[in-house]
Amino acid sequence: MQKILIYACVFLLFSCKTAQLTKPMEQYDQLVSEDRVSVVNVPVRINLRELEKSLNSQLSGVLYEDKDLNDGDKMMLRAEKSEDIRLNISGQSITYRVPVKIWVKYNIGITNLEATGEIAMNFKTDFSIDRDWNMQTLTNIERYEWIKQPKLKMGSLNVPVGFIADIVLRQSKSVITKSVDEEVKENFNLREMVEDAWRQMFDPVLVSPEYNTWLLVNPQNIGMTPLVTENEIITSVIFIESRPKVNLGTKPQSLRPIPLPPFVMRDTTQNDFVIHINTDVPFTEAERIAKAELLGETFSEGKRSVKIEDVELYGQGTKLIVNTRLSGSYNGNIYLSGRPFFDAKNNVIDIKDLDFTLETRNFLYKSAAWLLKGTLRKKIEENMNFLLAYNLTEMKKQLQEQLSNYKVAQNIFLDGNLDELYIRDAFLAPESIRVEVAIKGKLNVQVNGLN
Repeated sequence: MQKILIYACVFLLFSCKTAQLTKPMEQYDQLVSEDRVSVVNVPVRINLRELEKSLNSQLSGVLYEDKDLNDGDKMMLRAEKSEDIRLNISGQSITYRVPVKIWVKYNIGITNLEATGEIAMNFKTDFSIDRDWNMQTLTNIERYEWIKQPKLKMGSLNVPVGFIADIVLRQSKSVITKSVDEEVKENFNLREMVEDAWRQMFDPVLVSPEYNTWLLVNPQNIGMTPLVTENEIITSVIFIESRPKVNLGTKPQSLRPIPLPPFVMRDTTQNDFVIHINTDVPFTEAERIAKAELLGETFSEGKRSVKIEDVELYGQGTKLIVNTRLSGSYNGNIYLSGRPFFDAKNNVIDIKDLDFTLETRNFLYKSAAWLLKGTLRKKIEENMNFLLAYNLTEMKKQLQEQLSNYKVAQNIFLDGNLDELYIRDAFLAPESIRVEVAIKGKLNVQVNGLN
């Protein structure tokens, strides 16, 4: 009976000693990281012939018709588009030729005479964007030419060709100006579209539902380059300067939008982008993924074994502390520490020198030395690497999928390619592991017509 009491006392002392293993203090160094501005250059390509189709669908049939013979001009007149309009762009101007068939009934006093003809009108529309992102257009007729002058169907009297031309030009210009200038103002509200897109870039976007990966673009500036036409393609580049951030875990709060900056025209020929992202991996999210791999894992050494019951992560200076609770032949917590380290060769974050803390090692030497010899430490280290590297790979995969032929609007598509996603550095921040990631790639916007 006395031996049983002695063993019981020893067991209780052992249990108390296990419970008294001191938890390493949680503390963080002040982070000083470079504030990098990311620049995304998005080339915009507009097919000139597709733009022609859109314009021809809007300007079809009768452009002008006067059905009253007694309104003072002694004439009834109908002007009808006879061929498709052809566009050309030079700098900030569009020039186009509009062929029109003419039908006229002319009152010569004693009778009414009819004549037909065909005229081609050449228009020029100048366009610009003001500081408030409003599209401004001004359409004027440059010249005209008779393809076929009006001929009388009967009699030998001359039809006043110049008079007819003046009426056709004056009235058709009004119709075409409305179709171009007013159509742009009413249906192409550039400021509204840009401002809406600008505000949305301050809202978090879920790019990986499986790993709760959220992207905040956080734009700082936006502008574009002058339009250039080559081989029937109109091109420009929209540039966006931003300070993006990625969060893993719960949805972050939307950033407070800054006002849309004034429109800026800038000369550049780049079509790539470089995005610098501070990616926060919250300890709670890291723990969730680590637990999915480690909880319930059993490690044996001879007749002794332990099972992982819980995992907690936090920081101590520049080191990551891994608090692991075990049950079985050893009941209690053990603590490991390691430093987040960028492995440039493998382009991953490694937990360098992950090992038992000094107090944990000394304690295990006295009470459970067999744990120091097993595979427990190695298994935990492998899963810390998997946690960081795999999420970055998944992020690249999700972003690439979203950049492949993405439909922005009717007839407008975004296409891109991520050339590189690499890690610049890693730090410990309060409540998270902060990873500086750089993404390089190319983007294109294809406009196949305007509705």
